[in-house]
Amino acid sequence: MEPIKFNYEYSNKLRIGFIGCGAHAYRNVYPTFDYAPIDLVAVCDLNQERADLYKTRFGAKSAYTDYMEMIKKEDLDAVFIVLNFDKNGHPIYPKIVPNILKAGLPVWMEKPLAYTAKEGEELLELEAKTGQTVLVSNKRYFYPTFVKAKQILESSTFGEAASVSGRYPLTLSPFEEKLGERTGLHWFLDICHPMSGIHYLMGDVKEMMFIEHQPSGNVQTLLKFKSGAIGNLDLPSTQADTSPFERYEIIGNKENVVIDNAIRLAYYRGSKGSGEYGKAPHYIGDNPLEGPVHWEPEFSLGQLYNKNLFLQGMVQSVNHFAHAVLNDRKVERATLSDAVHLTKIFDAYKNNRSGNWITIE
Repeated sequence: MEPIKFNYEYSNKLRIGFIGCGAHAYRNVYPTFDYAPIDLVAVCDLNQERADLYKTRFGAKSAYTDYMEMIKKEDLDAVFIVLNFDKNGHPIYPKIVPNILKAGLPVWMEKPLAYTAKEGEELLELEAKTGQTVLVSNKRYFYPTFVKAKQILESSTFGEAASVSGRYPLTLSPFEEKLGERTGLHWFLDICHPMSGIHYLMGDVKEMMFIEHQPSGNVQTLLKFKSGAIGNLDLPSTQADTSPFERYEIIGNKENVVIDNAIRLAYYRGSKGSGEYGKAPHYIGDNPLEGPVHWEPEFSLGQLYNKNLFLQGMVQSVNHFAHAVLNDRKVERATLSDAVHLTKIFDAYKNNRSGNWITIE
């Protein structure tokens, strides 16, 4: 990952305009600039009073209600966008991002990318045409647990990842025969959360099939990957509110990795103690140094690694984008292409009845 410095330690910073002055951005995005080479030049929101508040709170020089005016008047290197949904519950990024790319500016944007893969593919074409770069902040491409898990998966000892099992609570609405699709999927757009983590570790999905339980909206999904690996994803809508949201397990060659509750990482390897079956006297391997490894942050010290902005990869996402733009290179993780693939998976749930294999083109 890019080295962490405090904002004031950087001599060269990315001059940005920020579109969106909402609660999510307040909690999770603006604060990341304390640890990244970012110069917040201007903010923009439809509400002038709110834009002025954010300008003062986060040290911007100007506040706007028209993002095109901001782009024309300010000398910007990039634009950040964090917006709500339209009245139909659809992301509005596809209506705004094209204008920014055409203005010659790279974009850091929140997820979800779009309501249809077609919208995403149009943005992908425009990104290539303009030569700009777009990072869609699907956080699991930057979670410390996922980054370490990927490092383990790519090691020579782990072998080829053969299968993955994931769990994340989401509600799938029933298929509407008259419309030929599902509606009311505003929150199901969050399928990008579990699938981005699975995609980062396992690569592109080739085929998928799901079954559903109604009216609960619980879903079980089978996955086939282009690599030849297989997997499943459990979406338990009705799990307890007090339960951790997510868990993932990846199986290799006599080794496996488990990510639990986003912050716990277990690496299982080695063997049990020697002795024939039924007579083995102990369960600890003959060489304990080759046994399982467990990582979990401590929360006693005032460190960066136990701050939520780092545990959820938000600072890492912003740094990855900022360093890429400052060094005139494309982003390599959480790319627009990655987000389009995730949107195709959302489309597969939205546009299909359960019980059939669906090809992800």
